[in-house]
Amino acid sequence: MIKYITILSLALLTPLAACASVPATSQPVPRLKPIAVKTVPTKPAQIKPDASQVERSQAERFTAWKRDFISRALAKGYDSNLLRATIGQAKINPKAILKDQTQPEFTRAIWVYVDGVMSDARQNGGRAKLAKHAPLFTDLENRYGVDRTILTAIWGLESAYGKIQGTDNMVNSLSTLAFEGRRSKFGEQQLFGILDILAAGDVRQEQLIGSWAGAMGMTQFIPTTFRDYAVDYDNDGNKDLWANTGDALASTAYYLKRFGWRSTEPVTTEVILPKGFDYGLANGSKRTISRWSAMGIRDMNGQNWSNDALFLEAKLLIPAGANGPVFFTFKNFDVIKKYNNSTSYALGINVLADTLQGKSAIKRDWPRADKPLSLTQKKQLQQALTDQGYSTGGVDGMIGPNSRRAIRAWQRANAVPADGYVNQALLKKIMTRR
Repeated sequence: MIKYITILSLALLTPLAACASVPATSQPVPRLKPIAVKTVPTKPAQIKPDASQVERSQAERFTAWKRDFISRALAKGYDSNLLRATIGQAKINPKAILKDQTQPEFTRAIWVYVDGVMSDARQNGGRAKLAKHAPLFTDLENRYGVDRTILTAIWGLESAYGKIQGTDNMVNSLSTLAFEGRRSKFGEQQLFGILDILAAGDVRQEQLIGSWAGAMGMTQFIPTTFRDYAVDYDNDGNKDLWANTGDALASTAYYLKRFGWRSTEPVTTEVILPKGFDYGLANGSKRTISRWSAMGIRDMNGQNWSNDALFLEAKLLIPAGANGPVFFTFKNFDVIKKYNNSTSYALGINVLADTLQGKSAIKRDWPRADKPLSLTQKKQLQQALTDQGYSTGGVDGMIGPNSRRAIRAWQRANAVPADGYVNQALLKKIMTRR
């Protein structure tokens, strides 16, 4: 507990007296009037708690949380010995607390992310893995219908082909998140997932190593995903997503298939929009290629679409505004986003997979001169839009569907292409019209 000490200082003045060395006189010594001293109230001095006190308090609360979690897990029917060996032995992971509470001020532009995905090391590594594991990929394609280059791209992006899998103890990290993180519900769900896969004998406890946020193995499955979709490809009784390439890639292929992967459809296709196109149509709505074609959208050669493509359903994606590349995205794009709910991630996976197939990368360049908005600027944007009557559904720095709708509405009202994209120049215009 923080203690406060009030310090009161008082100046005392005494009358002057004759010094023994000064001759006495017959005149009386005049009395001096006391000087009034004005006391200034001081703020209580705050004493910072000792670091050891903070750690002790945290440890006590963590112990109480573990007791409560174990009690609830027992009520759900989990084995007491398993709980003692896992949750009972859990320790706080300070890194998990720090990283979970840290919200980055700056984010990378989508083209910076995609450029990073396309590094020489990742491309060369992918080609080497495709050659080394060709029979495995052929079998996985036959079983699950997922293209080998998609699996390879996920493998490369998630763990650099198994080289970077994380070094954190999963029980410690997820217990920490459940105890004191902003994602306590997620942490508890994943702890139950760990208990499930251990109880089923799918893994050994010492295998449970991964990232501080709970992802494990070469393709970074969280525990509940592991529980529901991991595959023991070689039937050795151990679903080893850390060291067994077959288990890891089969699990990923099975996951994508379960979420609706379509082997006969692409992930994305870059397109050309006609002049005067209504960018507000890029709102997540699906239409057949036939309908998009009727609006004047063509392929990158300026040609219309083949009869085989006309029946496919697609969304229109304009990730960097009217001055950047434009894409049709298909069902498989949404499936990849089930793996990682990020447009940048899904686009990066597809671009890398296309490159590994020998296809050309994105043809139209990005608006590379644009600088992405910082977290603070995104909040300022949301507040300015809200103040002007364009509700963003809150001011949190997350530019999601509500904010995109508000941006497009402002753009339409101010004779700006309603592409939902904000750069520094547009932010300045919105801010000055508050």
